[in-house]
Amino acid sequence: MSFKITILILLYLCPLVRAESVLIDQIAAVVNDEIITLSDIQKAIMLYPLFRDKNESERDFQKRVLLSLINDKVIYHEYRDEFRLSEEDYEEVQIPVIKKTGSLTELMILLRHYDMDWPDFKQFIIEKVVYEKVLNDQFSTKITIPYAEIQEFYNQEYLPVQQRLGLQARSLIEMTPLIEKYLSKKLTDTRLKAWLKDIKTTYRIENLLFQEKGGPEESR
Repeated sequence: MSFKITILILLYLCPLVRAESVLIDQIAAVVNDEIITLSDIQKAIMLYPLFRDKNESERDFQKRVLLSLINDKVIYHEYRDEFRLSEEDYEEVQIPVIKKTGSLTELMILLRHYDMDWPDFKQFIIEKVVYEKVLNDQFSTKITIPYAEIQEFYNQEYLPVQQRLGLQARSLIEMTPLIEKYLSKKLTDTRLKAWLKDIKTTYRIENLLFQEKGGPEESR
């Protein structure tokens, strides 16, 4: 999937700039000959179930989100020919997005802010869809998260982020499956990083936003 460099009006929903700000979009990273833009990072923060960790700086959060988008793109190119995606595959990503935004109606309103329609949204998430499908195949072991940890995350991590972004917070009951999935993924980080590092050795990766470069001789 190619990303167009566009001029964006960044809205009040964006945590990076004020509502009235106008920025020229910039290239954040390059994976082989494909780009990831600053606006892609902003969209991912607003759409995906990504949470800023407690005491994590804004820069570190953006850096982590960009790394996630780089990983999505690498895995998409590595495995896309092995799958014929179905609507059920898309739902694995779409449902958490709808839960995070509150409803399908609120999601459509948010998409219009970014000048996106439903086909644009599906094209934006396709790399995440493939990544999640591959991840489920590679790391299918179920991890149990104690409910007390979910409650703690909801109160100490989720609620402050929603308040900072000016978004309506969902209830603990609504957010429990999403938080549980998020915490489960964090526990697989060690295996996941080793797996990704091996795959990424054959890709040319340039992290322009944070001035990092990688390739066959170096991967992150």
